[in-house]
Amino acid sequence: MDILKRLEKITSRTAVLYAMTGLLVIFANPSIKACFFGIIVIAAGQALRFWATGHLKKNEELTTSGPYAFIQSPMYLGSFIIATGLCIMARNSVIWVIAAAVYFLAYIPRKQEKEWGRLERHFGDDFIKYKMEVPYLIPTKTLPYSHAQLKPWSMAQMIENNEHQVAIGVALLAIFIMVRIF
Repeated sequence: MDILKRLEKITSRTAVLYAMTGLLVIFANPSIKACFFGIIVIAAGQALRFWATGHLKKNEELTTSGPYAFIQSPMYLGSFIIATGLCIMARNSVIWVIAAAVYFLAYIPRKQEKEWGRLERHFGDDFIKYKMEVPYLIPTKTLPYSHAQLKPWSMAQMIENNEHQVAIGVALLAIFIMVRIF
């Protein structure tokens, strides 16, 4: 994807995300201990996203394998965990509180409504059954979805979903925060 296509994807919503990320780096006050714990949290969130994107075939099938057998939106949960880890590294609870409020009060409800409509149109009763049994964001059951697909994780699928690019961006943000120690 060239730079012009990437710039076209910037909306008022993504501009807020980029601004918050910039403020997080600018106002970061990291310590070695905070970076250590933050990186562990980031790794957990990124691992969840890797796991999810290795199963996800967008608009091709209703994905119910891997983490999708336990929650409908593991990538959103992974992103929130990553953001929490970055805020731990930066030792910036103010940005975390603002981000969490925006995320859970505005972003997630809007995405949930939009995605549910699209998935219901695309997959019909199969999605409705899945939606009724599987929690949206926070896992509440130890048993997987009763009709979960048993498909293996695929690195090729993870790469097709461009998750490696997300991981590089997250790593760069973590480095920008760690550099602030010195």
